[in-house]
Amino acid sequence: MKDLADHLFDILENSINAGASRVVMKIAYNKSYFFCAITDNGKGISGQEVLDPFVTSRTTRRVGLGLPLLKKAVEDTGGYLNIRRIDEKGGTELKFKMFMSHIDAKPTGDLPRFFSDLFYAWPEISFQLFILKEEEDNGVLSLDYQVLRDEIDNGTMDYIGIRKYIYSVIQEELNL
Repeated sequence: MKDLADHLFDILENSINAGASRVVMKIAYNKSYFFCAITDNGKGISGQEVLDPFVTSRTTRRVGLGLPLLKKAVEDTGGYLNIRRIDEKGGTELKFKMFMSHIDAKPTGDLPRFFSDLFYAWPEISFQLFILKEEEDNGVLSLDYQVLRDEIDNGTMDYIGIRKYIYSVIQEELNL
């Protein structure tokens, strides 16, 4: 995976494959760091073995490289990756922080395109996106993809309008 947008897609694909119907993403980005927290209501992980490249739930191949590659990428910059099961019923929380000023930091990729494409990629999934100024604050922007889908159903916006809106808002908030 060449950039953070690719890693985010892989994480969300893991959530969907684990049966999640709701995914909440929180990101904070500046010249110093990229922070991301993703919480889902899927079946949950059973332990830290998901960070082992030779342990996977996939039936099509015997290795799972997405999370181990992300963990290595963030740790190479002095950052961290934590993943945990939310409770005994399931759900997963993944948090990572990558220091962007480090020479080994991956590029972000086209994050606004990634987040606008989510609107179409999994229409049955309830996504919420929070853009934070700092890693632990309440956020400066909140996008609830279901509310946007309702706007389409009400005829007040079309798909192209929503996609352009998401792209421009995220591009502006992240100063990309």
